Amino acid sequence: MDRIFERLSDGFTGFDWWLIMLWSIVAALIMRRSGQLVGAVTFAFVMDMISPFFWRWATGSPADFAFDLMLARLDDRGGLVVLARIAIYFAVIYGLFFLKKRNWR
Repeated sequence: MDRIFERLSDGFTGFDWWLIMLWSIVAALIMRRSGQLVGAVTFAFVMDMISPFFWRWATGSPADFAFDLMLARLDDRGGLVVLARIAIYFAVIYGLFFLKKRNWR
C-alpha cells in the first residue's frame, strides 16, 4: 500500500496540480447540467495532456522534443497516476459545479 501512495505522490508535481485546478475551474464553468460531467472531464483531461506541449514549445523547446515530453507524462508515471488524475478531475469538477449551482441561483 505504501508503494502505491509513493508512486502517486511522485506522479504529481506543483505544475501538475496547477494544471488540474486551472482546467477543472474552466470545465466546471462551462458545464450547464450535471449530465455533461463526462464531457467536461474529458475536455479537462485532454487540455491537461496537451498544455505542457504548448508550454514547452512556447518557451523554446523544439516541437518534437516537447511532444515527446507530453507523451512521457502518460508513459513514465504509469496508468495508476493517469487514473488518479481522471478521478481527481471528476471529484473537483463535480464539486465546483455543485458549488456554482448552489451559490449562483
